[in-house]
Amino acid sequence: MTPISRGLVSAAIVIAVAISAAAQPAPASTPESIVRALVTAIYKGDVAAYNAVTLPDPRRSVLTANARVNEAKLRELAEYPQGLQIKVSRGYFFQGKPAKADASGAYAVGTTVLFMAAHSGGPMMVPLVRKPEGWRVDVRWWIAMTDLMRGAEPKSGTPELAIKSLILSMFANDRSSAAKWVAKPADLDIIFEGAPRYREPSGVLEASAMEMPLVRIGPGEFYPLPSGRVIEGTTAADVQVLVGMFGPTEIPFVVRRAGAAWTVAPERYFALLLR
Repeated sequence: MTPISRGLVSAAIVIAVAISAAAQPAPASTPESIVRALVTAIYKGDVAAYNAVTLPDPRRSVLTANARVNEAKLRELAEYPQGLQIKVSRGYFFQGKPAKADASGAYAVGTTVLFMAAHSGGPMMVPLVRKPEGWRVDVRWWIAMTDLMRGAEPKSGTPELAIKSLILSMFANDRSSAAKWVAKPADLDIIFEGAPRYREPSGVLEASAMEMPLVRIGPGEFYPLPSGRVIEGTTAADVQVLVGMFGPTEIPFVVRRAGAAWTVAPERYFALLLR
């Protein structure tokens, strides 16, 4: 597993902590304060505090199961708070476009941002969403990565299989294989734009593709495609929009049903895959 992918799920693993009985109010203010509160909750084993700064999800509890307090990390964080590095990985976006704060420094509800947090270990990608009650961490990619760590593989006839099969074909410079996952041959010219001349031999890119968590987004969620077009999530049966976390990079994919299989809409994905 790559360092970035390990970091992506460190919130799911390090939070193996005992549940706190007392409910904690969610900290307000900045995304940075929410990330710090998240890390503190992870080290303390305070699931109530963890839930207070994360978005509700039916499966959120998988991230806080079988846990233990990390006294060493708590002590380290208390003695040297600056050791927790919190940096913007992808800037503030509202409805798929760059966003700015208002005169008071507040962002519109629905604004998203992606942070990278690191504390004496590998980085952890932390997606945040501005809700009416304040900033909250979106844990969906951590849950998806937890499933991957448990050995879940893309099932036949799913959008996830189409996306990952296409990416593996791209890294192998295999147009014949890639053609199975696009609607028409002309799409391949777009798909392979910016492809490296030779296959990267280490296998790191392929491993990162297989470890990439994919999350389906719904109405009211927006992401810019490599072409610059902004796509909104959907609940349609024959079209899905999924966003993968490829290391520190978010990659949106539009997939459409083609009979019993799915095809991936052509975009210049190498612009993001090789970033």
